[in-house]
Amino acid sequence: MNSRHDPPDVSVPLHGASHKIVIRRLELVGGGRIVDMHPGLNIVIGDITTGKTTFVRLLRALMATVPNGLPEETERIDALRAVVEIGNREWVINRPLTTTRSAPVDLSELADEPGYDPLFFRLPASGTQASYGNFLLREAAIPVVSVPQARTKPTEGLTPVSISDWMGYCVVTGDEIDTQVFGHDHPFRNQKRRWVFELAYGLYDPEVAKLIARLRGVTNRINGLERESEVIEKFLADTPFASREALTQQISQVESEIEAMGNAPQIRDELPNDVGEIREQLLAVRASNRDLADEIRRTEGQLHDLRDLNGQLKSQFARLTRAVISDEWLVDFDFVVCPRCGSNVDASRHEDPSKCYLCLQDPHPTPSRDAYLIEQDRILAQVHETESVISLRAKALDVLNSSLLESRRKEQELSVELDTRTNSFVSDRATSLEDAAARRAYLRSQHARLQEYSELLERFGDTGTARQLLEEEKADIEAEIERRELEASPAEENIQALEMRMLEYLTRLRIPSIGQGTSVSIDRKTYMPKVSGRGFDTLSSQGLKTLVNIAHALAHHTVAIDRGLPLPGLLILDGISANSGEGDFDQERVRDVYRLLVSESDKYQNALQLVAVDNSIPSEFSESLVERVVLHLTQDDKLVRV
Repeated sequence: MNSRHDPPDVSVPLHGASHKIVIRRLELVGGGRIVDMHPGLNIVIGDITTGKTTFVRLLRALMATVPNGLPEETERIDALRAVVEIGNREWVINRPLTTTRSAPVDLSELADEPGYDPLFFRLPASGTQASYGNFLLREAAIPVVSVPQARTKPTEGLTPVSISDWMGYCVVTGDEIDTQVFGHDHPFRNQKRRWVFELAYGLYDPEVAKLIARLRGVTNRINGLERESEVIEKFLADTPFASREALTQQISQVESEIEAMGNAPQIRDELPNDVGEIREQLLAVRASNRDLADEIRRTEGQLHDLRDLNGQLKSQFARLTRAVISDEWLVDFDFVVCPRCGSNVDASRHEDPSKCYLCLQDPHPTPSRDAYLIEQDRILAQVHETESVISLRAKALDVLNSSLLESRRKEQELSVELDTRTNSFVSDRATSLEDAAARRAYLRSQHARLQEYSELLERFGDTGTARQLLEEEKADIEAEIERRELEASPAEENIQALEMRMLEYLTRLRIPSIGQGTSVSIDRKTYMPKVSGRGFDTLSSQGLKTLVNIAHALAHHTVAIDRGLPLPGLLILDGISANSGEGDFDQERVRDVYRLLVSESDKYQNALQLVAVDNSIPSEFSESLVERVVLHLTQDDKLVRV
């Protein structure tokens, strides 16, 4: 049963020097296609527009980033599910077919050992240290490093060398096989191509780069301390505080004087005794004024409510009066004619005495006149009672206003008395108080300034110690860099082995002779191949460029396996015979390519997985290579099945 684990640490590889990446199975989830693959040579054939190039792009997307501009039919594919052998272990990978960097990629370890708990990871596709791409690099024992964006500034603007950059050496697409060497015409890809070459062949040591970055940082800090020391020396040179002893003595004197002034009697200790009593009386009167004002506001609110109630009662009394008058004068009329149109009222309407002969409805009894008179008496009594309460509240309000007026007059008298007594005292001491306050402010300012000078002197004293420590660290870093640089570097031997292997392959491909014999070299600045002194861009034909590209790419991978260089053991070649002519010579070169691929796949077996993509295979290999054909596409059976 799989268990979930924390994201892996990408700082060190999980395994030894096994760099192989072998795709065992690829399923296009939603695309109706499962392709079983194996170590060694895998052949994909099919007519044009059947999906061969799309298959190559999906293989790259499985390991690296999902490219933009995939064909419309790939929109049916939800994810790529694959069984992949990376390093020494097999994993089931489920990678969503989306360009989102944070898309979750699930990885489940395949393990049959009893009692072993297989690993399971869910990692973002890219964008973080603990990403799917960095996991692949670490598992395949490939360096996870960052390199300078600008070679002239080795410690600034670092950029990571991602799995996509390493896969640039593993996928030769059909539109580049006869025009470019690992995308060298694209400036950004070309820069990463060169960095991968240096990392793989030992020309660039990541540890030395880290040491150089540390050395640059230490040197900058030493220079900063030197500049800071110069500034402090110039600042203190013409001041009386250049001596630490003199500065400490001045600080002590200022602190003593400030302490002495702080112990002097304060103004509140020397005020007359009756001032405190007057102040307490004033505070009590002010509190009483606030209480009176609150009581006045409450009484005014009650008066307002009572007057509203009195108005409502009088209005109700008036309505009852009108009702009594109506009951007395609006008696029952006998209508002979209709009061609306003037027509005679039909006598037949008088047959039912219980109903109104005019509207033919049951009459509703109305309150009696006596009931109205009783209600009138009750409301009149309430009116008299309310007016009595209003009168009492009005008198109470007058008393409160008078009390508040008297209390405020007393408050004013106490305030004037307090001001008179305190002003007379302060005026006698004003000059001495002002002098003392000014002196105290000056001493505090002087003390703060002397403290700043003291901190500067302390920092100046620490600068020498810090600089000595940095100088020692700088010497250690320089010694470590020198030691690593003096170690025998196999980089040149690795490159020479690449040149010899590429020459061997071109000889086996029997390319046309250029000048006096065929020779191969790798430009030590651009890391581009040269054939008989000619650069790749100057080769005469696309067919020749195709052969050179195949030999160059294959030589990289076989030399890497032989010499233990960190290059993924996966090579995909698309469009092998795309630029071959119809003549016997051109067709023979295509057959030479297949002979070379079969020979090298048999030689390196599980260490290298080759994927050859072509329209068809030469007829003489139709029987011997039939078992190596893992995908045969036709117009009736395209890559994405609908």
